[in-house]
Amino acid sequence: MKKSLLFALAAVAMLSACNNADEAKKSGEATSATEVTTVECVASGDVVYMDLDFMLASSKLYAAEGKALEAKMQEFQTRAVAAQEGWTKSEQSLAAEYNKLQNDAVKLQQDYEKGLITTLNAQQKGEELAKKEQSIQTRMNTLQSTVQKEGEQLAKDEQALAEEQLVIMNRFQELTRKALEEINADKRYKMILNATSVIDADPTLDISSLVLKKVDELYEAGALNE
Repeated sequence: MKKSLLFALAAVAMLSACNNADEAKKSGEATSATEVTTVECVASGDVVYMDLDFMLASSKLYAAEGKALEAKMQEFQTRAVAAQEGWTKSEQSLAAEYNKLQNDAVKLQQDYEKGLITTLNAQQKGEELAKKEQSIQTRMNTLQSTVQKEGEQLAKDEQALAEEQLVIMNRFQELTRKALEEINADKRYKMILNATSVIDADPTLDISSLVLKKVDELYEAGALNE
């Protein structure tokens, strides 16, 4: 339900023209052909709607704060994926090394039982395998500790980003509330719906651009700091 910039600009101008035209019509005022300006009324019904997704993405609030957060979230996603891939690669490498060690131990036992190596040689190789096993276990423990530590940090970072996102949404909702209070101060609209709840409607009942203009004005005026 997103509208073009031309529609957005035209919607604001048309609203006041509609009110004046309606008043003139009701009072029966005569107007010459040269004085008549024909406009199509925007949001002329009691029930109108607005596209909040479009408004947020197009707002100056989003341009100033939302895009920066979006970049941070993308960076976080890249970092989280890289960390997960790194953990998996390390786990697989250690698992392969451990499996090889187990196979070497089995072969050593078989060679000894077949009398292919001396007892002294078997003991020496057995000690070497035991040291390798201890080394692998130590690295496994270190990896587990790293995964836990880095995982906890990623969780904290994700929570912080989610909180920032919520704050931006709350700020946008507050601006929208203030904008609607001003725009609908005369109660011309009996009901204002979110476009996500609208299946089909006359495009002239879409007041998204009108409200967005006021939202941007309030944002630039520092309404959120009042």
